[in-house]
Amino acid sequence: MQAVHNAVMNYWIRLILSYASVTWNLRQPPLATASADERARWCRDHCGRFAARWFALGAGLWLIFSTPFVSFAPLGMFGLFALVVGMATIARQILAQGRAGPPHIEPPVDFPRPDHEDDDER
Repeated sequence: MQAVHNAVMNYWIRLILSYASVTWNLRQPPLATASADERARWCRDHCGRFAARWFALGAGLWLIFSTPFVSFAPLGMFGLFALVVGMATIARQILAQGRAGPPHIEPPVDFPRPDHEDDDER
């Protein structure tokens, strides 16, 4: 029974860490063995999502803390901590963009417009 409990706990811990932590994701395969440039490209592309999660959590906790109904100091402190982690994650993304460069952008493709027919068919 103990092994099942540990497996379930490990699953939930890994799920929470993968949702909230950039550092944890960078230390997991395949990024653990990737080059520094590949890790910087991954961070450039994905750190914004992690920062948004931390900003939303921090803003939500701070708004709840600032109401007169829930004036619980640890809630406000954790909200500020979450905002700081969000700012640090954005800073990490900016540094990764400096290392990896801007993302590759595909050239625009011309699509035929359905309201215009070719002049050759007339």
